Amino acid sequence: MENAIIVKADKSKTSVILYTDDYAEKVHTFLNDNNFQTIQTNPTDKFQKLLPKTLQQCNPIVNKNQINYLLEKKPQPPTLKAQIKIQKLGNLIRPVINNMNAPAYKVTKYLINKLNAYLNLDHQFTIKNSINVAEDLTKLKVNGNYRMLTYDIKDLYANIPTKEILRITKLLLLKHNDA
Repeated sequence: MENAIIVKADKSKTSVILYTDDYAEKVHTFLNDNNFQTIQTNPTDKFQKLLPKTLQQCNPIVNKNQINYLLEKKPQPPTLKAQIKIQKLGNLIRPVINNMNAPAYKVTKYLINKLNAYLNLDHQFTIKNSINVAEDLTKLKVNGNYRMLTYDIKDLYANIPTKEILRITKLLLLKHNDA
């Protein structure tokens, strides 16, 4: 078992043991299927050099005294780990990206906090789990003029087919309005 790896399963508190080569093949297949491309140079250092210059131009948002705190001391590119989808045929992967040492991680966290403080957004449409969705749907008052659309998007951020979703949504809305 020296060429095996223990990996977290996607939607449970389960671990999966599989051969290292199988794990690598699943990750490689995911990257190929989603048209990821290898770049010739690591852009992390270049991005890290641009970040302080950019932050200095953000006087109203970022105090000059905060810039050093917001910069990652030893930046690294984000890393990908794969969780195994044990509920899917072929045990595909769910990619999980760790950005914690990426150059803009601290800046991103800082800006999220700033935006939340200023915008005071209502999170009424945030869904925690399927039970939460079911409870919200039972409270929803829907009349004959409404249509509910749901989309099952594979590998959410890698494959959002925005043009196709907009086209289908427009067709459904036009069809509904003509009825």
